[in-house]
Amino acid sequence: MLSSHVARLAALAAFVCAVPAFAQSPEPETKTEPEAEPIPPPLQPPEEPSGMRTTVTSRRPFTAASSSTVRDRDFLLRPHPRPADILQVVPGFYTVQHAGGGKANQYFLRGFDADHGTDVALLVDGVPVNMVSHGHGQGYADLNWIIPELIERVEVRKGTYFAQDGDFATAGAVNLVTRRNFEASQVTLGGGSFSTWRGLFIAAPDVEGWKPVVAGQVYGTNGPFLGPERLERYSLFTQVTRQLSEHSTLSLALTSYASGWNASGQVPLREVSAGRLERFGTVNGNEGGNSQRHSAYATWRTRTLDDGEVNVLAYAVQYRLNLYSDFTFFSRDPVNGDMIEQNDQRTLLGFNASYRFRREWAGLSFDTTLGTQLRSDSIDNGLHTNQARERLDTVVDTSIREGSLGVYAQEDITFTPWLRAVLGLRADAFGFDVDDHREDLAEPGTKSSGVEQASRLSPKASLVLSPLPDTELYVNYGHGFHSNDARGVVRLPEPVTPLTRAVGYELGARTRLFDRLDLAGSVFRLDLDSELVWVGDEGTTEARGATRRQGVEVEARLKVLPWLFADADATLTRATYVRNAGNGDAVALAPTFILAGGVSARHPSGIYGRLGVLHLGDRPATEDRFLVAEGFTRVDATLGYRGSFYEVNVGVQNLLDTAWREAQFANVSRLPFEQEPASCPAGTRPVGEEAAFAGCEDLHFTPGAPLNAQASVSFFF
Repeated sequence: MLSSHVARLAALAAFVCAVPAFAQSPEPETKTEPEAEPIPPPLQPPEEPSGMRTTVTSRRPFTAASSSTVRDRDFLLRPHPRPADILQVVPGFYTVQHAGGGKANQYFLRGFDADHGTDVALLVDGVPVNMVSHGHGQGYADLNWIIPELIERVEVRKGTYFAQDGDFATAGAVNLVTRRNFEASQVTLGGGSFSTWRGLFIAAPDVEGWKPVVAGQVYGTNGPFLGPERLERYSLFTQVTRQLSEHSTLSLALTSYASGWNASGQVPLREVSAGRLERFGTVNGNEGGNSQRHSAYATWRTRTLDDGEVNVLAYAVQYRLNLYSDFTFFSRDPVNGDMIEQNDQRTLLGFNASYRFRREWAGLSFDTTLGTQLRSDSIDNGLHTNQARERLDTVVDTSIREGSLGVYAQEDITFTPWLRAVLGLRADAFGFDVDDHREDLAEPGTKSSGVEQASRLSPKASLVLSPLPDTELYVNYGHGFHSNDARGVVRLPEPVTPLTRAVGYELGARTRLFDRLDLAGSVFRLDLDSELVWVGDEGTTEARGATRRQGVEVEARLKVLPWLFADADATLTRATYVRNAGNGDAVALAPTFILAGGVSARHPSGIYGRLGVLHLGDRPATEDRFLVAEGFTRVDATLGYRGSFYEVNVGVQNLLDTAWREAQFANVSRLPFEQEPASCPAGTRPVGEEAAFAGCEDLHFTPGAPLNAQASVSFFF
């Protein structure tokens, strides 16, 4: 028995170490997470109502080493002052906040600085969160409306290998699944550092034949900044589930969210280093914004007479964002300044349906899924120059109608108990209709309104081998894509590719040793036909050249005692442009190394807690690596006690009071006293001649919060 464990451990170690030569740079480190199950399943079939019959008695197995499902008791052990922080339970996933707590987070995954969601598909109960052709950036995905206590599990699918994932699922897709069954209703009150306060209620009354949930949250904070953030938001969530028959259920949900905030923005490093600007200060105190999101969705699930599964989802979202930003200060307008106002207002409608059935033939087992996804966005975008939130001029005033239809088929074939193949094919068609109200009609060849169509076929294939008990090897290949902004698709003379292709490859392994140690590892590559990069002077993204990402991921989880777990995971990646653009081959701000780990406890006495560490390595901030975004190491902790009808909890972030930079950008900016190239200090790069001096290319950053603590008390009834 011991020899077989050693053999499996040696095989996995040899596999993980077989990383391409690029991995000779930084030494890997790790991140950690307890999971509800030693080797958690990937996306699960829908929860079945009591009494519903099924012939399936085991979980659907993994399709890739990097897929996983994380339960709520794991991510709720970590400090999560912002709703999207629960995503950091995903190995190799890191989120940051800049420009105020009401703005969507910035997401890092598999060598992508995905900005606000360009290359990471985010969903809640299957409803897409990413916004196409958004006023601030393509794929903008705001999760601030989420109430963490309502999330039951986080379903993770990394890579381009899954037929049900379409737009934006290049680095991967993450689905947050809300809870339907609550043991009790609860009221929570909390607060702490930075004048933070929070109130929450969850009502889950017992109603025969129904499963109702009503929840509400209010939250406010000033943040650590010298100029108070004055963030205030509310979130409401209502869901009711009805068992229509022994074989089917219907669920209806309503959500509502609104927030308003001020922001200190990104501060130039040169000013902080010179002592002229406090680390938590601001150059322009008028940044900030407000946002609203309201939605309704219905889910119908049923079993067919042949034990198949039908799932239907229909949803509607009403959304609005007004965002005030200043990235460049006085670079473009030395008199009024460079503040911009970005607006996005839209109605989003969608419909998803899938049919899954199983059959056997000639000793083979077939698990077939057929599905379709329909989405329509009606969008109004605006961009204005501002001074102190007062409009000076309108730069963009555009109406967009964008629709998409995706169909997919996936066949999961079991040849033997040790060999499976998963084959998939996805087809997507997009329609773009842009009406630019400020189109230049006098200049030929400068079209900015119009109608375009595009389609893409995405094949997928995975092979799963089980050479030893509790050990699986995975080979994955697949095409995916992200869409581009409709305004860029229709414009002339330089339109962008409507649907940018991504091709992914992965080799992975999972094993379990001694009935207490779970290990997983993978090496991956992803080729992207066109990189979307952040443009500071416009506060949006634009398409650049083709890129390649290569990386290795490792995960480990150890059950030390029945109530004590240790976990660690590390992701090492290299992202480069395939063809040198003349300014270097580095993909600016792409994460190179993410490590997390910790020790978690849930003692039968009711005491629980976690001590965890997170490390983000240095990464190039410019393509030629002239500027480097500094990494950091942060230690967080939680401690709590759950009694019979109450719970107390204390979360401490940045336990060692590390001075760290949460978000970093390299862009050109100019301050009032910077009048010529010679005024740019060492470590920055002057841009423009004296007659047309644009400013200094420098690092601009949002400082990470210092040592802070939040406490809460909950009552259950």
